Amino acid sequence: MAQGMVVLLNGTSSAGKTTLAKALQTRLPEPAIHSGVDHILERAPTGLMVRTTPEDMRRVPGWALPFGPDGLAALPRIGPSGLRILRGMYAAAAALARCGVWVILDDVIYDAQVARAAAEELADCETLCIGVHCDVAVACAREAARGDRAPGGAKVFAAAVHRWMRYDLDVD
Repeated sequence: MAQGMVVLLNGTSSAGKTTLAKALQTRLPEPAIHSGVDHILERAPTGLMVRTTPEDMRRVPGWALPFGPDGLAALPRIGPSGLRILRGMYAAAAALARCGVWVILDDVIYDAQVARAAAEELADCETLCIGVHCDVAVACAREAARGDRAPGGAKVFAAAVHRWMRYDLDVD
């Protein structure tokens, strides 16, 4: 059985990763499962993501989300449970690929420890890393139009999302 491939799309919130993933599903040579950080977080237990103020970034098990008056004010802090969940997402994608399944993961990797976890879990898989770039003003406008994202995320993540990754391909 041939091994599948993992296509990792990384970019700020509202950069177009999901749109790109859906387009790839129609063009890749094999059927591909689309998943990613949004799918995982939607299924996380209540209380794993804690809204807080930037001044009160206390240790939390999952994610501390620092909110100010205009929305997300700083990068979320990832706790030990959050890191385990993300590591599990990458390990699950790798397991699918080892079974011959192609996987498209859309992600927002803004943290060095998460980038390391992704690299470690996907190390034995054929992985294509794609940096999804978008003008910050455009991403912010998309974020506002969507209405399903906390305001400020596109701007906060844009400054850090490509810092820890090396790409095989960049898309703007």
